[in-house]
Amino acid sequence: MVKVVGSDLHLVVDGPAGAAPVVLVSGLAGAVADWDPVTRSLAASARVVRFDRPGIGASTPAFEAAALRRDVAVLDAVLDVAGGPAVLVGHSLAGLHVEAYARMRPDRVRGAVLADPSLAPPGIGRPADIGAAAANALLGLGAAGLVARCAGPLLRLAGRPPISPAVVEELAGYPALVAEVDALRGTRELPDVPWQVLTAGGTLGGARSASRILSAHGSMASLSSRGVHRIVPDAGHLVQWDDPQAVADAVLRCLATA
Repeated sequence: MVKVVGSDLHLVVDGPAGAAPVVLVSGLAGAVADWDPVTRSLAASARVVRFDRPGIGASTPAFEAAALRRDVAVLDAVLDVAGGPAVLVGHSLAGLHVEAYARMRPDRVRGAVLADPSLAPPGIGRPADIGAAAANALLGLGAAGLVARCAGPLLRLAGRPPISPAVVEELAGYPALVAEVDALRGTRELPDVPWQVLTAGGTLGGARSASRILSAHGSMASLSSRGVHRIVPDAGHLVQWDDPQAVADAVLRCLATA
């Protein structure tokens, strides 16, 4: 456990102490267990660090609301444990956390893998988001805890983790997060490091959906002169579980070419 932004942050560290560090960052509602298969593929050759964000999994809530400043502070604390510049792997929403961190802390990043990142290509600004608007309404009514209590038991019966109020808060803050990262793109360059963007092939669906996803992810890869965009065939959005070796291979490519 590491204390940061008022949260007792839960971390799990695997692999040799002297090996190159890799930090795995979960998407919305994700937790350390999501990365078990990837960790098994990497722990022999890397120091793998994964964590639960504040208020999720085994981490206690933070005194700061979910926002880019808090996410950067959390990653600073995690990198202090990991040691040295690390390859950062961000799933879904956390792709934005990883990109922002690379722009704000370039000396601490030796490569990045965005695993089926949220669709936030350059120029998106502050997106309209029905899910975030609903979450904002719930927070305004003070209903986040009620949602968590009501939905949690149902999700447990379905074999899914319960909803945390922190998840609702992160969803509410999504448009602001996208806007902040988009603004950073105009003021802070990415470091000259390997930059891998993975698209879950199983989520492409129809031609219109596929075109939108591939265009967004291609744009996100082209943010870096060393950007590479790859499709992971048949993997669903939780690509680190559906095809952990594809994620591990992307990390190893970063380590080999950093």
